[in-house]
Amino acid sequence: MHLYCTLFDRNYLTRGLALHGSLSRHCREFRLVVLCLDEAVSDVLTALALQNVEVVPLSSLEDSDPELKRARPQRLPVEYYFTCKPALMKFIAHRYPDTRRITYHDSDLFYFSDPGFLEREHADDAIVLTPHRFPPRLADRIRFGRFNAGWVSASCGAEGRRFIDWWRARCMEWCRLEVQGDKFADQRYLDRVPDLFSHVSILDHPGANLAPWNLDEVDIRQSGDSVAVDGKPLVLFHFHGLRRVLYRLYDSGLHGYGVNLSPLVRRSIYRPYLCDLALAERRVSRLSADAQSILAADRGMPGPRQSLSRIRLALRLIASGTAIVGP
Repeated sequence: MHLYCTLFDRNYLTRGLALHGSLSRHCREFRLVVLCLDEAVSDVLTALALQNVEVVPLSSLEDSDPELKRARPQRLPVEYYFTCKPALMKFIAHRYPDTRRITYHDSDLFYFSDPGFLEREHADDAIVLTPHRFPPRLADRIRFGRFNAGWVSASCGAEGRRFIDWWRARCMEWCRLEVQGDKFADQRYLDRVPDLFSHVSILDHPGANLAPWNLDEVDIRQSGDSVAVDGKPLVLFHFHGLRRVLYRLYDSGLHGYGVNLSPLVRRSIYRPYLCDLALAERRVSRLSADAQSILAADRGMPGPRQSLSRIRLALRLIASGTAIVGP
């Protein structure tokens, strides 16, 4: 069984549900452990009773890790969420002592095909990291880290657990949303991992953790009903920067990386994801009036003061060719 984990608050609820949906579609056996960063997420997930999902309230993690709880008042919410990643992995390793591997996912990741072959290829590796693969024109972004902390996999053997403990300790010491020397949030610590640990593998599959920052460096083609990246199947896409701007209009997040939204990427990558987000929204909306209120901030319906700025942003995105209309 594949043991995955993620975390999100109400703002990323539909993304978390879409991640689960994609796992259900492409993985035969898995368990997704979700750290609920607010009570609203916990309430919704409990009500939905999703298959293969274990709900972990934030209070449970904090009770098991008092040092984590003490760090919370000292950090911005997003910095605290970053700090929670390795703490969650450690929590799960103790909770499931017989599991072989734990893989952390940011909640805005989405599977397009079965990742089983990747798991088999790296079954004997203690740690598996995904490189950002920045193109030369984005080389300056290496200051944020060589590896992406949105997907990190560790075995539950001695070396994997040693890495999880080390990463957690570093994040407890310092985890800021700024570049400071050789540090950035939880992410740049990963640059040190290949030199500090044994049996570290760097995932070189072009279709694993494909993202806005490396999208224009690969050859993307339709292959039957699936998408091929440099001749290999698209496994996992990272929808970093995607946000709803106005009603059904979304910012794809590509403009900030100087990437065009091609018809193929629009049709075969972004549209399926937006359809799953819409499906997740409908499922939550059917629960209760309280559940509907959770989605209000993400529905792209601005108040009078926000309307003009949202319209201006929408026009800029349309002009840049990186806007996309959802279902």
